[in-house]
Amino acid sequence: MSRKAVLVAMAGALVFLTLGLTGADAASVTLSLPQSNAFAILGASCGGIQEQSYATGFDPVSGHPTGDVYLQTRCGGSGRGGGYHSTTYTAWAAVTWSFGGAVRSATRLASTPTVNGTLTVTDANGDTLTNSGGLAYLTVPLPGAPTSVTATPSSGQYLVAWAPGLANPAVVTSSTVTVTPIGSTTATVVTTTVSGSATSALVGPLQPNTTYAIVVTNTDAGGTSATSTPAQITTPAASLVPGAPTGVKARWTAPGSPSDTLVATWSAATGGDTPVDQYQITITGSDGGGTFTQTVPGSTLTAVFAVSDGPDWSVTVRAHDLAGWGPWSAKITLGGA
Repeated sequence: MSRKAVLVAMAGALVFLTLGLTGADAASVTLSLPQSNAFAILGASCGGIQEQSYATGFDPVSGHPTGDVYLQTRCGGSGRGGGYHSTTYTAWAAVTWSFGGAVRSATRLASTPTVNGTLTVTDANGDTLTNSGGLAYLTVPLPGAPTSVTATPSSGQYLVAWAPGLANPAVVTSSTVTVTPIGSTTATVVTTTVSGSATSALVGPLQPNTTYAIVVTNTDAGGTSATSTPAQITTPAASLVPGAPTGVKARWTAPGSPSDTLVATWSAATGGDTPVDQYQITITGSDGGGTFTQTVPGSTLTAVFAVSDGPDWSVTVRAHDLAGWGPWSAKITLGGA
């Protein structure tokens, strides 16, 4: 049994109640006006603004919930002639909310509307508005699992696409793609989350020659759906080498000192269809003093050489992934000290 938070707003105060809900249950949110919105419409607030909210239905164009909110505050004090005097300020506002209960628009009404204090209405997606006890409630059902999941190779990654399933696209707040290796002890699980009602996401890069199961879940105000039926892919062997590193630079640490060293740095290479796992750095002296090469891990973007700072040194770098070595970078030259 999962636990969902139900937000209740009464007379401008917010109270969180934690209720036990089953996976098939929906989450309810009270539709109200935050005190800042209420004050902007009413123009006064003495000890807080009391509210009563009444849902009226779903907007025929946007589909969002709509309603009317009654606002009231009472201000009092001692009058010039003695005694206590009070003034009551009231107003009605027409409000449109998001499916998460946030106010999308609020407008003061010129006259008192006709409201139905016991209204219950449901839209085509199963979202329900209910009026009870001077409060309006929106109930959003748990979204259905996405369907028709596919994965297509795309520039070293995979474009995963899906259909929303039994879910209102306007209500979905995010979708999560989980790619799990099957039978591999070296590949890792890859997870990507996209916001809003997006129905595709790029994932990867993935390990070559590996079988993966791909599932997608939807999340809305009601919670997170069950996972989609898994889609299975097997990645091909690595075939795309990384690009040439850029931004190659070199400097001396202590020019003129016997302990001087050459430090080479570079920017990360553009990956092929697998991550860069190594860099190779080669320097060559102008006086025939030799050529030196180092290999460093793919997470390292610097190399240090203990060579004489007398001659000029040329520096070049290349990157490696599972497909092999990529091209050498443009050569740069560090002058002697």
